Amino acid sequence: MSDPIKSQYDQHPLDPNDHSHDDDKVDLGNTQSPELNVAWTKHPSFNNDPRDIDEGPDSGAANNSPATDAQEFSIDLQSVGTQVESMLTTARGLVSQYEALRSKVLASEGTVFGQKSLEDPDEGFFDFSDGVYTPPADSTPQPTVWAEPAQKFATTMNPAQEKALQNIGNTLERVGEYIALVNHSGQVYAQTDRQSIFPAPPSKGVLG
Repeated sequence: MSDPIKSQYDQHPLDPNDHSHDDDKVDLGNTQSPELNVAWTKHPSFNNDPRDIDEGPDSGAANNSPATDAQEFSIDLQSVGTQVESMLTTARGLVSQYEALRSKVLASEGTVFGQKSLEDPDEGFFDFSDGVYTPPADSTPQPTVWAEPAQKFATTMNPAQEKALQNIGNTLERVGEYIALVNHSGQVYAQTDRQSIFPAPPSKGVLG
């Protein structure tokens, strides 16, 4: 047998005879993945007054800079509404794919690596000299040689898969929060526009 070829790119190749790290376990912390759904079938109308958003205690330091006059600006609320609807459509597709993946992973992680693989026992022995068949002593299917190493592999891989699902779910939650903030901004601008009217003149006319 020839010696293995040394790669110039891999300075630390895997040594199959090195079992010093077999029992090393990485603590991934909480690996519970969130169950997601898109709450809105259609974005709340900009004609509805916005609700207060609690930014929490870590939203940043107060801005003490002096107030300045607002400059002219404009906003196309119809375009904003269209974009919010487009983001909602994309989010529903992503959440649907995430939930399908999450269900498949969580339902199969106990068997997917062959942890419970079984094989039939020996078929027994047939003596051709006298035509007598001797059945196996135990006809119960037995774990394959792959079952035990698969179980050890699963103890490391399953938490890693669950952590990956958690990260995907958390990212999609942030997407949902972003969509809600954009829609809230549209409601704020619309409310401001509805209230941007001159007050009625004094009943006795203008003095001066």
